[in-house]
Amino acid sequence: MTFTILIILIILLDIITERGLQKTFPKFASLRRKTIRRSLIIQSVASVALMLCGLVLQRRIGDYRFFAWYYSLFGCMATLYVPKAMFAAFLFIDRYIPKTRYIVSKCGFWAGFLVLGIFVWSIFWGRYNFTVEQVEITFDHLPSAFNGYKIVQISDIHTGSFADAANKFQKAVDLINIQEPDLIVMTGDMVNNFAEEITPMIPIFSQMNARAGKFAVLGNHDYGGYHKWHSDADSTANHKAIINNIEQMGFMLLNNQSVVLREDSDFIALAGVENWSVTKRRPKLGNIEKAMEDGDLPFKILLSHDPSFWHEMIRGKTDIALTLSGHTHGMQMGVKIGKKTYSLGILRGFRYLSGLYQKDRQYLYVNRGLGVIGFPGRFGMSPEITVITLHKELTDQ
Repeated sequence: MTFTILIILIILLDIITERGLQKTFPKFASLRRKTIRRSLIIQSVASVALMLCGLVLQRRIGDYRFFAWYYSLFGCMATLYVPKAMFAAFLFIDRYIPKTRYIVSKCGFWAGFLVLGIFVWSIFWGRYNFTVEQVEITFDHLPSAFNGYKIVQISDIHTGSFADAANKFQKAVDLINIQEPDLIVMTGDMVNNFAEEITPMIPIFSQMNARAGKFAVLGNHDYGGYHKWHSDADSTANHKAIINNIEQMGFMLLNNQSVVLREDSDFIALAGVENWSVTKRRPKLGNIEKAMEDGDLPFKILLSHDPSFWHEMIRGKTDIALTLSGHTHGMQMGVKIGKKTYSLGILRGFRYLSGLYQKDRQYLYVNRGLGVIGFPGRFGMSPEITVITLHKELTDQ
């Protein structure tokens, strides 16, 4: 049903665009009518073919390079049709404003060109614009030896979206090592579907160094559930290979388990849960009780891919001080106005989109992720390396 609506929308937008150009720029459009019509027909046919290809093949093809190629073409389609949709909206407004001589429509045409430029930038440069976010959090019950403790968080790498562009992540790894972190954590979605996606990344991500080690949890994509496997045995083998490849990069996976971190004579617990989501189609494997069996210490940090776990299972129900999550990507595109960030995340129902959230003495940080999926670009939601520094609140003696 969704594909049918999108195909109809694609065809309608091209028809509206052709007629809108005839009305808005009559001299230009009349001289190039055949060229414009031929170009729009080619775009419609190619876009419909792409949609049908995705519908038929995306859950059957077992080569991750297909998805990188498919996402790139999808990005080109979005780059063409989002500006057309904007132009169509301005044309609609112009119909109800008398005697404007299509000034509104002309504004819509050039605004569409601006959007096209933004999309092109986001695909070729924005998704590699790795940004370091410095976050300082103060706790009154943080053990003294952990004052100034530095945690680097990365998330949602989606290695399969980059095919032969693994070397692009060398810059991200260099930025991480410059921080000289005490701890590195990765909060899920290393892949889109397949274990083979990680192979080109292993030499690069193995270079990340942290004094106290590297830890990770799994995300919804790390279970391979977005591919139609020939058998359960193939799915299980792929999942085990994903785990093995993550461990080859030097990460210890915390699958509903915890470890104790020590500084001098002080200790904190670092726990991780498997993926858990409020949506029915994603696995609910996270088990906080099991994860904390060996980590019952006064100060606790939790890794959970999906931030909804914090809202549903942690906030106000446990004494976990800090939860680190990813999953949302910040929707990959957004605009920050003042202290507020606006994106399409509200349409997806994301309660926690990106950044730091607090409820009483408990904190949640949502990392925007390093990778992309679906649309192969980022604008206003740059790929993120989070540097979280823990501080102990000083009290008067």
